[in-house]
Amino acid sequence: MANAFTNMWSRRGGIAALAIVVATLGSGCAVNSEMTRLWRDPTLAPGTVRNVLVVGIRKDPVRRRTWEDASVNALTLRGITATASYRLFPQALPDTQDEVDAVRSHGNAAVLTSLRLPDETTTAYVPGIVRPEQVASRDNYERFHSCLHSYSVGVQDPGYTETDTIIRLRRDVWATANDGGPLVRSGTRRTMEPLGSRTVSPR
Repeated sequence: MANAFTNMWSRRGGIAALAIVVATLGSGCAVNSEMTRLWRDPTLAPGTVRNVLVVGIRKDPVRRRTWEDASVNALTLRGITATASYRLFPQALPDTQDEVDAVRSHGNAAVLTSLRLPDETTTAYVPGIVRPEQVASRDNYERFHSCLHSYSVGVQDPGYTETDTIIRLRRDVWATANDGGPLVRSGTRRTMEPLGSRTVSPR
């Protein structure tokens, strides 16, 4: 299988650069992100892509353009020529035949795609705590005394359920030999939404 597309990946170093983009693109400064389900074709010969078609599979045209532009910029910084699909297909996402035609016309050696997978949710119960609270003492005439005569009691704070949403984005790299080359790299980025987006339910 490797011989079918080795010539499309000829210069050294670029495959590694493209792999870095697959792993890091879109993470920004997010510290609650991780890459999972990483895979590469073990038969792929060392080399690089010269020209990449970038396809953001998004229904929202703004999100599509934003991701594709970010991908093109990241690839360009690593010495890889890249084309955003919306430059070729501004009205709608390209279908399979559109991509084949674009690859033929522009000599793309690979197609980089991004697909948002269904979100995941995680739920955790946070138990309540007992905290001390100062209570002022009173005499028989219902008069409050100073703090010197106060005492501490334990107050039980209730527990709560915390639900987090995890956004999942899968990025795939496809070789383009023979008008329909194989998948050669894949990875899924899982990113927890910011703290402000958490759902908290008292129990």
